[in-house]
Amino acid sequence: MFHGRDAHVTGDFARAPLISRAAAVLLCAALRCTAAETPILPPFPAAAEIRAGEATLPAEAAPDGLRLPVRFDGPHERVYWDIPLPARIPKTATALQLTLSCTDAAPIRGLSIHLQSGKGWYNASPAFTSGQRRRLDLPRGIFQPEGRPGPWKKSHTLRISAWKQSAGTTLITLNAASARTDAVAIVRASDTTAPGETALADALTDRCVRLLAKADIPCTVIDDSLDALDPYTLLLLPYSPTLPSRQLSRLTRFVDRNGRIIVFYNASPQLAASLGLRPGTWQGSEPAQPWSALICDPSRLPGAPARVPHVTTSIIPPSVRPGTDARVVATWADDTGRNTDIPACALTPRGVWFAHVPPLAYPSAAALMNTLARSLCPNLGLAPLPPPAAPAPLPAATVANEMRAAWNPLPTARHPRGWRGLLDQLAAHRVNTLFVHWQSAATPLYTQSGRRASVDTLAEALTAADRHKTALHAWVTCWTLEGAAPALITRLTREDRLMRDAAGNTLPWLCPSLPENRVLLIDSLRTLARRGVAGIHLDYVRYPETTGCYAPATRKAFEAARGQPVAAWPADVLPGGALAAPFAEFRRATMTTFIRELRAALRDAAPEVSLSAAVFPTPAAAAAHGQAWPEWLRDGLIDFACPMIYTESPADFNAQLAACLAAAPADKLVPGLGSGADECQFDAVTAALQIAETRRRRLAGFAFFAVDDELTGSLLPTLFPAP
Repeated sequence: MFHGRDAHVTGDFARAPLISRAAAVLLCAALRCTAAETPILPPFPAAAEIRAGEATLPAEAAPDGLRLPVRFDGPHERVYWDIPLPARIPKTATALQLTLSCTDAAPIRGLSIHLQSGKGWYNASPAFTSGQRRRLDLPRGIFQPEGRPGPWKKSHTLRISAWKQSAGTTLITLNAASARTDAVAIVRASDTTAPGETALADALTDRCVRLLAKADIPCTVIDDSLDALDPYTLLLLPYSPTLPSRQLSRLTRFVDRNGRIIVFYNASPQLAASLGLRPGTWQGSEPAQPWSALICDPSRLPGAPARVPHVTTSIIPPSVRPGTDARVVATWADDTGRNTDIPACALTPRGVWFAHVPPLAYPSAAALMNTLARSLCPNLGLAPLPPPAAPAPLPAATVANEMRAAWNPLPTARHPRGWRGLLDQLAAHRVNTLFVHWQSAATPLYTQSGRRASVDTLAEALTAADRHKTALHAWVTCWTLEGAAPALITRLTREDRLMRDAAGNTLPWLCPSLPENRVLLIDSLRTLARRGVAGIHLDYVRYPETTGCYAPATRKAFEAARGQPVAAWPADVLPGGALAAPFAEFRRATMTTFIRELRAALRDAAPEVSLSAAVFPTPAAAAAHGQAWPEWLRDGLIDFACPMIYTESPADFNAQLAACLAAAPADKLVPGLGSGADECQFDAVTAALQIAETRRRRLAGFAFFAVDDELTGSLLPTLFPAP
């Protein structure tokens, strides 16, 4: 999930009339060498001065800070404390930094941090994990205004809110709070520099924040007015595709004054020229043959990782201007993993240019960013990332025939030696099951054509898998039409067979209330099951949260199920409406009907083929999307479930696993581990801890999301060394 909005940061010294320009430059350089901290707490106010919210226990003074007791035993979803700040936030501050301790975060779904100023608040929701003295970095730009707040620097109250995950008690200790003045800033685009794409810009900004945090580079977030850049040494533009002349001029002046920039996925000739580069023309990959990774050149960037996973179908590769010190330090790997020599990243003395958006925060991506920042800005004083920690030895498997699986997001092998090479590689590291994305809605994806001849990837994979007895499951995205054939989408739209939101807008999802849509999916899955796969693995077997479905077919089916009409559609069935609860149950029943019909069809067509589903991990969250997966397991409609527990937090992983085990038997659960999910890219230590937990609880196995260079090149060799 993504959050955060624009912010505006200023630097006082740039306007100080009594400081000469030369002195100001020297002061600027001194400030930019490192992130400076100004303590705010302690001293802590007396406990009596701290206001506890409704159903919240009072704060308690302690030698190590301020103790905030958390107790969730009633209907309240939140507890909070309002803490007066004894000191103002400095005008030059670019971030708030909290140090918190919480040894058991199982009852807590998350934290939100508020700052009160004037007649409103600033709100941020940082990622939070359990542990001793964990640092929360809160760049000013991720705070969202609520009401009509005054200036951020005049905030006088800090509110810490804990949100309920489950009933229970725990203790949060606020050890310290400080204001930080950063030398590195990430530019969050608005409609000015990313017109019509601010949601994407927000997501990529937050991705960049996460990436720099893992790279151990303190940073803040600023808006794209770019009107106060003097405090900064390094700027990152994660997504600013449309740069007006004013922003271009300010960026050019910033570079001319010895500032440095890192630019992602941009086509501006003027900005590229200021770095000694030229942006190339946009390139798209062949269908189903995306670029798969950045291959780094250690001779041009010493200390860089060998490869960084990054899958994309579109790039704007930079080229080096003759006579400059610019150099290409990374190139693209194609969908088979081979080097294409197409530039992916160029480094110059003045900046870095990436051919696509920021990569996910893999350990290798963090290492690349750390290396680039140290090469580009040695005066920042950044330390190299320490070598990866070695995980503790894994305990032995606790169940016979443990499933050690991975999801392969494409229908192709993405290996230089094709399916044989990939399956040899996975088998050498003890992966015995592979879910391969071979169907989207009713569109088969296993017949591929493009720069190579048309091939049946399913037939190739089955032949290769037989060498190692690897179980291949056909991974199918069910109701979403993402990846479906354009002709099919056109026909289904014309026939009014898609979901609709509450406003009546068509959604790119099949409406499951229509029997003909269920038949369409079931017929295609019956055909797929007869190809010889070990299983059919369902994904997106749900509704898109509360946005669907409110189509006429859904209304007709719901009214038929109730035996009476709905007076106000869709108002009565929306969250909070008079019929919200029965409508939620109707959605679950509709999805269960599809599973039941599919199970019967597969028993007739291919009784030896298993049926499984990727599901939301907590039953309550799953039920809100129409997934009654504990019921599916109980009634034998699916053979196992893969709860997608994509988190790097041991406490969150254990809490979600416990919720799954309270709803279903251990031998029917194969949790998904987030090695390369959008919200989670963990290292080998975290992977080992999660695998050990699945084995301690005697689960049926585990599955990595997803097959990429990080999994095959780093995680698996570390966790399961080849014999």
